[in-house]
Amino acid sequence: MMELHVWEGEAKYGLPSMDLKSLQMMAYVKFSGAPVTIIKSSNPFKSPTGKLPVFKCSEGAFSEFSEVTTFLRKQNFSCDYELSARQCSEVVAYEQLMLEKLYPALIYLWWVEPKSYYEVTHKWFFSNMPFPHKFWYPRRYHQGYCDLINSMFDDPDDSQLVETELHKQAQECLTMLSNRLGDREYFFGRTPSTIDAVIFSYLALLLKVDLKVPVLQNHIKACPNLSRFVSKAVQRFFPSEGLRGAGSRESPGKDDMPHKGRNLLLSGLVALSAMFGYAIAAGLVQVDMGEQPIEEEYDYEYDDYNNEEGSSGE
Repeated sequence: MMELHVWEGEAKYGLPSMDLKSLQMMAYVKFSGAPVTIIKSSNPFKSPTGKLPVFKCSEGAFSEFSEVTTFLRKQNFSCDYELSARQCSEVVAYEQLMLEKLYPALIYLWWVEPKSYYEVTHKWFFSNMPFPHKFWYPRRYHQGYCDLINSMFDDPDDSQLVETELHKQAQECLTMLSNRLGDREYFFGRTPSTIDAVIFSYLALLLKVDLKVPVLQNHIKACPNLSRFVSKAVQRFFPSEGLRGAGSRESPGKDDMPHKGRNLLLSGLVALSAMFGYAIAAGLVQVDMGEQPIEEEYDYEYDDYNNEEGSSGE
């Protein structure tokens, strides 16, 4: 039995997953027709390895896209049977191109750019992940990706320069992809291949999620063939997600939710109380009943986890 545990999607965006690697694996499974059970979750600690995504099979558990595709090919489930040797080489070249040009811009817009991170990415993970993981998991990814982006530039403090360069590289890559696709339905052959799964995952996250810096979203929209490629892939291989996305766009009016503000306030107070209680129980916050209380600044979201991370790792 083969299982694929992935990050869940978001109905209002019509996305089967809100994670790049999860989308790649899901798309390949769908494109290849492999009999894989897809299990969506927002709690990685319930997966077989404590991570998402993960592919569980007779040979173990795999967390890398290349490992999944290699195993499925051994089981005679491949997207690339119709490709020539030259086309297979092109697939590898395009994968590397996106890793160098598009991936940095994607993680920057999702995890580093302040407005998108706090108002979209962090908000989604915090709303969907269980307590107490929601308090440190998004921030851990945020810090890791900030370090990665900073390592790519000589002057990472110049945020305008960093953003401009990342957008430039990504736009060049998107234009090349648009030119390569042309009027075809898929990038190689008459059926979707591995490269279609990879490209779909990038384009879907950039096109469908309303990030606060929509430069790349607008660029994809200006390439109608790329937009159609994403829409058709969702409709054909993830039809239920497309319907959910269409339905969720019809949001209720103010009169339909008269107590929304009150409910949000109550939810915030409950979350704050729970967070404080957890901090006390975990020993992160101590209450001194003496005459002169001493206040210590503590990173309740992350510090305690670092102690565990040093011994167990991700």
